[in-house]
Order: sequence, then structure tokens, then C-alpha cells
Amino acid sequence: MESRFFRTRDGLRLHYLNHPCLSPVSAVADCKSYCILLHGFTNDAHVWDGLASELQRTHHVIALDHRGHGDSDWDPEHKYSHWQLADDLQDFLQEFGDATVHIVGHSLGARVALLALESMRSPRGSVRNNIATLTLVDAGPEVSAEAGERLVNDVMRLPGSYADLPAYLDSLSRIYVMADTEALEHVASFGLRISQGMLRAKSDPAFTPGIWHKNPEFRALRKDKGELSEQIWNALGSLDLPVHIVRGQASSILEPGLAVKMMKVLGSRGELSVVPRAGHAVMLDNPVKSVALILNFIEKFTDCAEKLEGLICREKELESRV
Repeated sequence: MESRFFRTRDGLRLHYLNHPCLSPVSAVADCKSYCILLHGFTNDAHVWDGLASELQRTHHVIALDHRGHGDSDWDPEHKYSHWQLADDLQDFLQEFGDATVHIVGHSLGARVALLALESMRSPRGSVRNNIATLTLVDAGPEVSAEAGERLVNDVMRLPGSYADLPAYLDSLSRIYVMADTEALEHVASFGLRISQGMLRAKSDPAFTPGIWHKNPEFRALRKDKGELSEQIWNALGSLDLPVHIVRGQASSILEPGLAVKMMKVLGSRGELSVVPRAGHAVMLDNPVKSVALILNFIEKFTDCAEKLEGLICREKELESRV
């Protein structure tokens, strides 16, 4: 795993984690596909470390920090909106040329992916044919007012600074009440930076009002295209690729009825999985089951050559332990 950076069209440096394919064959010929992982609101690329370690057996894995998150630049103009993040993602995807790409997005990352793919549709109406699959982790076109307000309030109540890492972890544990202890500790260990002599969270405080469109300029930004939820519904319906909906069993963000409605829109292109003992943050709440479900879906659409490379990699790993 190594840190790399990508420059956006407006000059910001976005950070991403590169997890190279582990297959021994890749030393001669690169793995054939990439998995692009997009985190949710106030998380960062490290929330995917567990999934990335499995996916990189047969894929190159790239976990992006959205602007204002992780080790990416904060936007001095506070251009934080779904549409801005979708523009960033479109530009980022151009970096992978014609390579096969699987996209996995959690929450905000999933909604941004849908908007980006909608904008990338060809004149014939189809998404670029190198996008193989899309996995939507506990996200839908709509968020109930109650659940959305609770999410925003949880973030707004977080302290501006922390005495030490345990204090930060304690704050996170009050939000991620179902989280696996080890998974939450891992994410917390990457979540702070020193600013003005104090330990502060890496997420830009200005991101919350921007992404939830609390500011009038953001509410009017794409008004000509309709409400944001309407745009995301349209994007979902326009997809012509396999889509995996992963829902936390106890989630109040992606409610059962909404997941069913999404499946009806997708028809035969859709697949729904429910992660037991998990709320909205499925990767933190039940890391083992969520990784298995996401991995199994992507493997269905991975060609035989890549699967063979992964098998060789596993065999070599077992031999090294003997």
C-alpha cells in the first residue's frame, strides 16, 4: 500500500491509496482490472483497508480520499457538493484508460459514483464499457429527513480537537455504536492530523454544510436538472451494468423498502445482499461478512485469467507458510 496523489481540474491534490495486485503473474503482466473504492461522509480511504487486502489478490485496488477528507486537500472555496465530487471522480476514472474497472462506493461515495456514471454515458446512452460492476454499500437515491438530520448532528457535535488518540476513538465509538472494535481502532489511527499545535480530525468542517446543501448556493447549483434524489434515481435507472446493493440489516439510511424499490428499478441487473449485525457503516460493523459479500459479487464478473492468477497467489502464500 502506498500513498499517491491526483490533481483535479481546479488544482486540488486528491490523495489515494494504491494497493497493487499481489498476484505473482503481475510481475510480468499487470492484473487486468482495477477496483476503485469510494468512502462515505467523514470517512477516508483507510476504511477500505480490509476489503482492499482481499481484492488485491486479483485486482489493483485504488481507494480515493474525497476532497476535504483524509489526506486530500481541503477546498479553499468550499466547493463541496455531490456534483463536485462526481466531477472529481469522472476526471479520476480517465486515468485508468480502457482498463476494466469495478467501482465500490459507500454512502456518499455510492451516490457520487451514480452521478458520475450518469454524466459519463455515451451518446447511445450506455456507460463506458470498461466499467464492469458497481457496488452500492448502504446508499440509495433518498435519505429520510430524520436519518439525515441525525447523521449531520452526530458529526456537528464532534469536538474540534482532541487531547490524544484515545479521546478521538471514544468520540467515534459514540457514533459507530455497532462497530467492530479492531476495525474502528484501525480507522481512528489514520483520522487525525496536527493543526495549529492541536490534534484535529482530517475532515474539513466546511464539508458538512456543503454536502448536505445547507447553503443556498448549493441548493440552487443544479436546480435545472431537478432535485438531487431525482437525479440519482434517474442515474440508477440508466445503468446497463451489474449493480450490487449491500444493505446493513439495522441501517436507517438504506431502509428495506427503499432497497426493494431500487431492485425493481434495476431488474435483472441488480443483486441485493444484507449484512447481518450491521448498521449504516457495514465495513466497520461487520467487516468479515461485508468483505465476503462484496468480494463474491466482484468475482462473478472477473474473468478466468484473473481468477487463475489469484489461485496461484493463494497457493504461493500457503507454500510460504509451510
